[in-house]
Amino acid sequence: MNDTHVCILLATYNGAAHLAEQLESIKAQSHHAWSLWVSDDGSTDGTRDLVRAFASEVDQPVHLLEGPRAGCAANFLSLMRHPDLPEGAFLALCDQDDVWFHGRLSRALDLLRLSQGPALYASRTEIGQAPDGPRRLSPQHHKAPSLANALIQTIAGGNTMVLTGEGAALVRKSRSQHPPAFHDWWLYQFIMAAGGQVIYDDQPSLFYRQHDENTLGRNRGFAARYARLGTIMGGQYRGWVDANLTALEDDMELFTPEARNVLERFTRLRKQVGLSRMMEWRRLGLHRQRRAETALMAMAAAMGRV
Repeated sequence: MNDTHVCILLATYNGAAHLAEQLESIKAQSHHAWSLWVSDDGSTDGTRDLVRAFASEVDQPVHLLEGPRAGCAANFLSLMRHPDLPEGAFLALCDQDDVWFHGRLSRALDLLRLSQGPALYASRTEIGQAPDGPRRLSPQHHKAPSLANALIQTIAGGNTMVLTGEGAALVRKSRSQHPPAFHDWWLYQFIMAAGGQVIYDDQPSLFYRQHDENTLGRNRGFAARYARLGTIMGGQYRGWVDANLTALEDDMELFTPEARNVLERFTRLRKQVGLSRMMEWRRLGLHRQRRAETALMAMAAAMGRV
């Protein structure tokens, strides 16, 4: 797949502090058939200047676009739906402060080559505060991707995701005007509901820079579990699920009959009370990747927090 064109979709906002490292890692990719599409959400630092300078250094096309200025999820969704994206191109989502590994695109393309129909690639990451500092691996997931998992958990960050041409075309058919809670969580749900394939790669594809203020990225240890429990018991998590379901409801005609049935049952379940709610939870097979977290989520569901 050396000639497969990949549109790299980079959403930026005041990212000058680390953007140069990310751009250099894109330039160093072993796969050379790419174009860079940057949607800037109103940066006031040197972000745009860095993008313009990068455009003059590489042979590949670089496009600098105006973002919707409505948050990260809206910025990525506007990029994926941009009318000038070439037909049939693969889409690789890109964060402004990561560092891609040399073979990131090549490996994603090799694995996606084995897929049939719309497909989405996602992977583990190496996490740390600086590329030359201590690193740890993001959690490993052993259960296969599924809608029953996607409804209450996303298995990988959007910064690792690559869509096939068919997957990109499917996403661009979405007519939802309601932004989901998180674009990557929505993508996992959307592709699964539409009968597509999600490929989860156990091999890390990039360095994920962990900021002190980045709550969602902290996915291990007591502090992470405590933070997740806080979002659940405080009602924030239920709001995220509300937003995701509202976004999905606009595209029900794109989903398989089985997925529509699951989504409708999950929506009804959240309005039920008592034992009937828990029985339906079990019948749907809703689960997270770790057994303890599945039990915690079931308990939260019983309390109306999901």
